Amino acid sequence: MAEAIVPVKRTRTWLFVLGGLLLLIAVAGMAAVLLIHNKQLANFEAYSYAGAQPAAEAPASGAGPAGAPSSNAGKHVFTALDMFTANLAERDQDRFAQVGVVVELADAKAGSAFNAVVPPVRSEILLLLSSKTADDLLSLKGKQLLAEQIVEIVRKYIAPEFRQSVFGAHFSSFVIQ
Repeated sequence: MAEAIVPVKRTRTWLFVLGGLLLLIAVAGMAAVLLIHNKQLANFEAYSYAGAQPAAEAPASGAGPAGAPSSNAGKHVFTALDMFTANLAERDQDRFAQVGVVVELADAKAGSAFNAVVPPVRSEILLLLSSKTADDLLSLKGKQLLAEQIVEIVRKYIAPEFRQSVFGAHFSSFVIQ
């Protein structure tokens, strides 16, 4: 008697090949979307950080000697100061504040002018912090008032032509103990 040979079914192999092909297409599509999204983010860049290398600037059309905006108008520079640690003006107990401050400036020129006056600015901010109580600093309004006072201090010490280039003081950390 002769035995009948049963053909081997290869449906599993085709399913694996088809699944792998669909997975490859999905990964390629996701990579294309991410590349397009990153290019849009690079073109949208609105802020830069102090110390970052400026991109090659295109000549600004219509920028004349009358102070018209240049091609990097709208790009702010953020300069982080070293952490501040100061004893607070508490009567009953010893408390201290540890505060991280980042100053927002108009451009790299204002950032350079600010870097030239950092020591007296730091000193006056430390004096300001040591005059505050914990109750002054724990509320949102107290923190906002402190940020405004820091901006006033920076404007006091920076060169006069850059005083309007100081936009704000932001807190990167804020601890009271």
